[in-house]
Amino acid sequence: MPTLSVIIITGSKAHEILPTLKIAKKFADEIILVDTGATDNTVKLAKPYYTKLVKTSGTDFSAWRNLGAKYAHGDWLLYLDTDERIPKALAGEILATIKEPIHDAYTIPRHEILLGKHLQHWPHPRVLRLIKKASLKRWRGKLHEQPELIGTVGDLKNFMLHLTHKNLDENINKTLEWSRLEAQMLYSSNHPPMKGWRFWRILLTEFYQRFFKQGLRKDGVEGNLEVLYQMFSRFVTYARLWELQRQPSLEKSYKNIDQKILDEWRQ
Repeated sequence: MPTLSVIIITGSKAHEILPTLKIAKKFADEIILVDTGATDNTVKLAKPYYTKLVKTSGTDFSAWRNLGAKYAHGDWLLYLDTDERIPKALAGEILATIKEPIHDAYTIPRHEILLGKHLQHWPHPRVLRLIKKASLKRWRGKLHEQPELIGTVGDLKNFMLHLTHKNLDENINKTLEWSRLEAQMLYSSNHPPMKGWRFWRILLTEFYQRFFKQGLRKDGVEGNLEVLYQMFSRFVTYARLWELQRQPSLEKSYKNIDQKILDEWRQ
């Protein structure tokens, strides 16, 4: 029987990691916990459940996933975040699939639970998380990472749950963290200079996509709040990009102001 290693990437996630660990313990042969720098009691809570603890740092998601694979001994790897849950039907499908696999990796449909509600009009992405270890070359990409594989990819039918956007504080903290990385990536790719009209175009496009095209307006208060939040998230990313693009001139402006005030006092 092929063996399964569950790899869980975590930071300070004591408030949400236990259900993920308890569920994984029921069907995985081993659990690899990749600690990216937890400052709370996450690792202590997880100790009864993980097989191997790997400590690391930085912000490179691909490096974290590659590190987990390095220490895993299973024939198959299942990657999970601390806010993702595996229903019993999906676990059964995973075990049946790796017993008689047709492909070398599988995508899993994911239902997004936002603000405590499954929004019917939110996109249901497929995430590539179940991979035969021998077929995984490496993960690439600093933020929106993807695996390089040898072989073919299939699709599982049963879904996992993603308990995201639980409250405003958590959302804002996550946006501030991720937007910095996204802005740096845009800056490094020589994104055109941010002008006033670009902000409006980006925000109005986001509003149209979420409110009308996806139909989140039909999902009640939660759906409408998510539209507004996604607009805010996009704004923060591109405002950070504007700061990066303006940094040399901004520093010069402030130096000129300081110099002007000092000159006034010398007179």
